[in-house]
Amino acid sequence: MAMNLPNGLTVARLFLGPVVLACLLAGQIAASFYVFLVAMVTDLYDGYLARRSHSVTEFGKLMDPLADKVLVSLSLIGFVLLGVPFVGIWMAAAIIGRELLILGWRTGAVKSGGGFVTSRMAKWKTASQMAWVALVLLYLTVLSYAGVEPAAAGGGPGATVLWVLGTGTVILTLVSGAEYILNGRHRTEPASS
Repeated sequence: MAMNLPNGLTVARLFLGPVVLACLLAGQIAASFYVFLVAMVTDLYDGYLARRSHSVTEFGKLMDPLADKVLVSLSLIGFVLLGVPFVGIWMAAAIIGRELLILGWRTGAVKSGGGFVTSRMAKWKTASQMAWVALVLLYLTVLSYAGVEPAAAGGGPGATVLWVLGTGTVILTLVSGAEYILNGRHRTEPASS
């Protein structure tokens, strides 16, 4: 495996997921938000740089989506453990369950030599998850400066909006997973899902 810059960014994002969770559990809400933003930037640039420099690797194809899933999943686990009122356990379970299912399917497809193509809906799903988690972290960060704990962050219009956005993200996540299952996407994969 060649550890080029795009792969290095992907690996960095993989390690930033646990950092986000650790910051959340330590009560460092603002730090978790800023670390998540850094991780999002690596997600924006690793694929772009790999394509631009013609250095797309099998490692990158597998690790890029894994890093995304770890980042989002650990953030959701942090929200649930902190008792964030507008991030239900069912939301985290639905998203993490879908990601584990498709990750297993992807790994099996790649190992069998069939590859795994990313649908347009799956790309929207990833963008939706990242945006929602970032907005939740931003909201919790703003409230933390006012001395409001994450478990007491419900009740306001901001919490309602974030609950609606989260529900939409869960629906998109499940629909994109169903799309893979129904269409049996097993071809060469150019990007993340």
